[in-house]
Amino acid sequence: MFKSIVCAIGRGSRARMEKLIEASHQMLAPNGNLYLVHAVEGLPSSSVRSPDGWAVGVIADTENRLTELLHEAGQQAFIRVRAGNPSDVIVSVAKDVGADLVVIGAHRDDVLEHIFGSVVDHVIQRAPCSVLVLRPGT
Repeated sequence: MFKSIVCAIGRGSRARMEKLIEASHQMLAPNGNLYLVHAVEGLPSSSVRSPDGWAVGVIADTENRLTELLHEAGQQAFIRVRAGNPSDVIVSVAKDVGADLVVIGAHRDDVLEHIFGSVVDHVIQRAPCSVLVLRPGT
């Protein structure tokens, strides 16, 4: 059982998100903390450092959708939505909260991932704790 788990939520299907959250809760110690983390990509670099109204709205909308997902699933978690590169955001939050485990979903291979590396690869290499990767179909 883990006291502090970061669950990385990407742009996958709702069913996939629910599986990630359920897997995280199954490994969470009683009175442990679960953090759902989502990175908003594609914002102008100036918005990442000091978000404007539009960027703040995008982040707030994402937080609201994750809150609804948790409510419908009957689960509780802290939500962290940040602008930036997904692997950087996930690793940063894991360090900030002192995570014991990061739970992340893998997806089907992509040609660009073979060239630049995947988010999962980057998180595994840089996370301050263990990383559990849920493969598609699990």
